[in-house]
Amino acid sequence: MPDSPLPIAPRTPWFSKFTECLFAGVATLNISMSLIQLLPYTLPFSLGRYAFAVFLLGQIIIAPLFALVYSLIWQSREKRRAINSDRLHAWLQALLRYWLAFTISIYGFGKIFKTQFGVSFSRNDVPIGQLSGFDLTWNYFGHSYVFAVLIAGLQIGGSILLLFRRTTLLGAAILLPVMVNILLINIFYHIVIGAFLNSVLFALGLLYLLALRRAEWIKLFFHQENRLPPIGPGWLKQGARLLAIGGAFAILFSAVSKNPGSPLEGKWTVDLLVRNRDTVGPDAWLANSGAWRTVYIEHSHQLHFCPNPYIYEKARCLDAGFFYNPAKKQLQLFFPGDNSHADTATETVSHYDGSHMHWEGMLGGDTVQLQLSRVGE
Repeated sequence: MPDSPLPIAPRTPWFSKFTECLFAGVATLNISMSLIQLLPYTLPFSLGRYAFAVFLLGQIIIAPLFALVYSLIWQSREKRRAINSDRLHAWLQALLRYWLAFTISIYGFGKIFKTQFGVSFSRNDVPIGQLSGFDLTWNYFGHSYVFAVLIAGLQIGGSILLLFRRTTLLGAAILLPVMVNILLINIFYHIVIGAFLNSVLFALGLLYLLALRRAEWIKLFFHQENRLPPIGPGWLKQGARLLAIGGAFAILFSAVSKNPGSPLEGKWTVDLLVRNRDTVGPDAWLANSGAWRTVYIEHSHQLHFCPNPYIYEKARCLDAGFFYNPAKKQLQLFFPGDNSHADTATETVSHYDGSHMHWEGMLGGDTVQLQLSRVGE
């Protein structure tokens, strides 16, 4: 007796079949690559570039090719009622959930065991202005172990929720903001390509899981009934909404407009310092904190006279607020009241061409002259 066709089930779009098959191929390759970490350390270390090439080849060519071929076969068999699509969807979606939980948990546990955001002694000795985006990110997140553990907790906790059908929506909702934030960091801070690709895949996988339950979360976030009584007429509410955002913009815009940037902003090297008509030697800064070799003029109307020409040493610097009047070519300095210098001082600025300038005036009871060159010009 010939086999009877499978019970009729709602047909699903081909694109959903292709998407789930694509994630299945990606997941299989991704998990296989993760298992390389179980090999002796010297082997994956020496084969690292080849393993990454295989990973990249698989994600770009093998997985999409598998998804295309199998989804077309699936679509054809579904038309002939020769395949149980519901069961296959269940398996593939489960594979997607378990893969996301497994791989995101690896990153979570990596933060706890400090394989991510760990200390690098060589990186700690690199001036911050010379750090790459990757190194800057690792230094920033590695500064607080507790913060790294909190991120790990969200990744691991959200991954656990993905392992159960009833909590999949909650797990995806917790993990998606975390992964989108990581994705943006990977893009704008130029993190290594492997981490970037993984963050893209994780975010897309979570989005797909949310899309499967879109009716539920759309109802939750956009169609919730509010039983509280109205608090005012419609025009008042619209005005309050406009004021909440527009007022915030107006206040900050006004504050910024009243404090425009100064053309003097930047890092300046002191080419010549004359104090009371005596030229200060180029090596005097080693013993004398008043032998300035660098002047930092910040956007925040703060100014720092610093002796060390190589690094910023806060304890040895003289700090001041400033206001520059370009019409009068005068620089007004304001000093904290608890230091030995006068509360205010005025410097005349001359020969300013964007890259060089001269200062002359009184400072702390001394006559001073400075010749400055902008760093980077």
